[in-house]
Amino acid sequence: MAGRERLTMTTPFPSLARLAAVFALLLASLAATSASAQPYPEYERESLYVPVRDGTRLALNIYRPATEEGVVQEPLPVIFAFTPYRARYFDEDGEIVELALSDRLAMRSLIRAGYVVATADIRGKGASFGARRGFLDQTEAQDGADLLGWLAAQPYTTGEAGMIGCSYLGGSTTLVAGAAPESLKAVFIGATDWDKYDFVRRGGLTAQFNTRPDEPLSVDLASVPVDGDTDGALLREAVAQHAGNTPMAGLWAEMPFRDSVSSYTGNAFWDEVAVWQYADRIRDADIATYYWSNWEDEPTSQVLIAARNMGSRLLVGPGSHCVPPPGFDFVGEITRYFDYHLKGIDDGFSAQPPVTYWADRGTDEGEYVRGETIPGTGSTTQAWYLNGPAADGVLGLSPRPLDPGSDRLVVDYDLANDDYFAFWPESLAEHGLAYTSEPFDRAADLLGYPVAHVELSADREDADVFVYLEELSPGGEAKVLSFGRLKISHRATRPAPWDNLGLPWHSGYEADVASLPAGETARLPIAMMPLSHRVQPGYRLRFVITGADPRQRNLEEVKQDPPPVLDVRRGWQSGSRVDLPLHAVEADDAITGQIGDAGGSGPYPAIAQAREDAPGYTIYRPRTLPEEPMPVVLWGNGGCRDNGLSASHALRDFASHGFLVIANGTPRREMNILSEVSTMPAGMGGPRTLPPPSQRQPDETSTAQMLAALDWAARMNAEPADPLRGRIDTGRVAATGHSCGGLQALLAGTDPRIDTVIAFGSGVYNRGGNGLSGVQIDKDSLRDLHTPVAYILGGPTDIAFPNGSDDFARIDHVPVMFANLPVGHGGTLMLEDGGEWARAGSAWLRWQLRGDREAGRLFTGDDCGLCTAPGWTVERKQFPPAP
Repeated sequence: MAGRERLTMTTPFPSLARLAAVFALLLASLAATSASAQPYPEYERESLYVPVRDGTRLALNIYRPATEEGVVQEPLPVIFAFTPYRARYFDEDGEIVELALSDRLAMRSLIRAGYVVATADIRGKGASFGARRGFLDQTEAQDGADLLGWLAAQPYTTGEAGMIGCSYLGGSTTLVAGAAPESLKAVFIGATDWDKYDFVRRGGLTAQFNTRPDEPLSVDLASVPVDGDTDGALLREAVAQHAGNTPMAGLWAEMPFRDSVSSYTGNAFWDEVAVWQYADRIRDADIATYYWSNWEDEPTSQVLIAARNMGSRLLVGPGSHCVPPPGFDFVGEITRYFDYHLKGIDDGFSAQPPVTYWADRGTDEGEYVRGETIPGTGSTTQAWYLNGPAADGVLGLSPRPLDPGSDRLVVDYDLANDDYFAFWPESLAEHGLAYTSEPFDRAADLLGYPVAHVELSADREDADVFVYLEELSPGGEAKVLSFGRLKISHRATRPAPWDNLGLPWHSGYEADVASLPAGETARLPIAMMPLSHRVQPGYRLRFVITGADPRQRNLEEVKQDPPPVLDVRRGWQSGSRVDLPLHAVEADDAITGQIGDAGGSGPYPAIAQAREDAPGYTIYRPRTLPEEPMPVVLWGNGGCRDNGLSASHALRDFASHGFLVIANGTPRREMNILSEVSTMPAGMGGPRTLPPPSQRQPDETSTAQMLAALDWAARMNAEPADPLRGRIDTGRVAATGHSCGGLQALLAGTDPRIDTVIAFGSGVYNRGGNGLSGVQIDKDSLRDLHTPVAYILGGPTDIAFPNGSDDFARIDHVPVMFANLPVGHGGTLMLEDGGEWARAGSAWLRWQLRGDREAGRLFTGDDCGLCTAPGWTVERKQFPPAP
């Protein structure tokens, strides 16, 4: 069931300087445990040349699982990686380095787990023959498909394969998937692009990626020859052909526009290497996709977009380029993913929420959060404006624009960069205009894409503009959180040919590129890198604008003399600003009105809360609010009593799956968690006979009160200062309740705003009158239900059993389920996380309010999950055959 696995663990995040050491220790630990715990500790390698369709021989290395008795003979699935960086080579110390024997991409563990792992050098690189026509072009894609076809035909494989890779290898994985080879069933893709033009020439500017010079042929000559090449003659012959490779930096440099035609390849090469052009092929071939990247890595911007457009699984970790996420079972995640798609092993992986990301909590701490949506896509933004200098002469940044003015920037090209591959920039505040906020007085989370809107003029027709968002500690230490870039002539926007997550898209088509007459003003919308970061109290934000970046490898070639002069406009009329995905958070240890500890079985541990602005209600909400707005679950208590904590364990469980639960009743008394249903206090099953009317207690809550909670939710959703602002989906609502509260839910279910109903241990009275309850509902009211209804009862000993079963028999116009677990009238609500009743209820809510098909399988089909669960009996009518 989706979301059952909790992964919101608080994990210290090591500084980048310590990441390498952490990663080394992690790999050592994984290697020590994997060798003893997995079934195939040994391997047998074979290296050979395999000809592809045009006869070019590519170097392929095959690693087959083995035990002490020898190589495994049964056919196994294949995991394939396709690299330009030499799959096997001699390092400077003469030691052999093998891609397949590292766990940086889990490949050594995959061999141990019973996979044939294969690695190959692309044509024109490593030990392979041929010359490289382009960079991740369709020649490479078809080469990879040919190798997968050859592997599928071998007797030691099952004919099914997966691919894995990060950076260039992630790109080759995606492009091979775009060729839709028959054997390819699943791919794991790290830190690569969705659109090559945007990746290489973001904003019309090349930077560090894909612009470095090609390696000398001596690098490829350090490759390990294939097994049959005992004297290295074939290796030398192959490397000699690499002299005909197309120069990568030259290829990109000659194509400044998206529709430029390359003289090297003779076509509009940006289109050929654009992954999005082949997305339909991947989907139509039913190839599963899992994308991965890290927050401090420029490709993450495109990875989030790719995952959204592909409907893919997604993992976003902390740290830099292709570094396995610390504190996360990376190897285990990859193995379970391929086990599910290539071996049919489902240990709960299919029910796991598709998105996992590192939520930074500031001060080197954070947690991995699992959910349903791409991080940041549900974030609302706040506009922070560039303002003039304060009394101390520092330019300001605040949510309110002040008096108009302008700030002059003479582009500074004197930028030292000793790091040849600086994946993340250092602060450039001393080389540009810096706008600094006041210290934050409370913590705030940034999650998503900042977007800068810079209005400026220049003293010439074109210039480069770079923007950065930084955090300043109380001691003045600066950390770059996000950045973006745009050439002024590329400022025009148009709709992207894919879901661009609402970000401005600069097409790069030659017809859309226009110079800016000197002195004229233009507005530059610049999408910046996505981020997850908590700004702690006392810290400041700083927005920096420069005209150059040290990561421009071609800076000496592109710098202008004299340097451009930019005038940045600010104030009410120009509105130069940065839109921040920023919202205030409550202190982790002091959520106002919190009652008890967080709980629940879902991915968002949930709390009970008393709020002064919600008298007569008890609120249940995730402690860390999910990005996707929360559907609303209304709850009525047993006995219609005024105690919103009467079913607290179950309601925390509901909320932990990403719902806002509003229970009728003031939070008065919370019962302890029981270990067994049989230990419930006497009387929980309810009376067997009704007392006379004079002795019946009046209801302390009502259906009208239950429905009025929707008005409160709407107000909080619109309240600018409330933590729930923009986080509630009042268009998706469930009415639920127990016993008398179940009658309230059934009556509320006749309201057009309700989307589904769950009645626990409840049903409309079979005799005339209202029984113990004052809820004004009778059997005729059931005709007014307009949504799917679930009755969850405690079996024949449940006092409500005859009423609920009669309701089920009468309802013939909407989907209805009658599910029984023989636990009596009180059910399992007092058990940890509400027990089986809450497990079924949470799944029903996820299915009905979120469209979670995996959760829906608990209730649909002849072999539905609840139908086959121990102790349950299930009847259904007007029910869909599948979720």
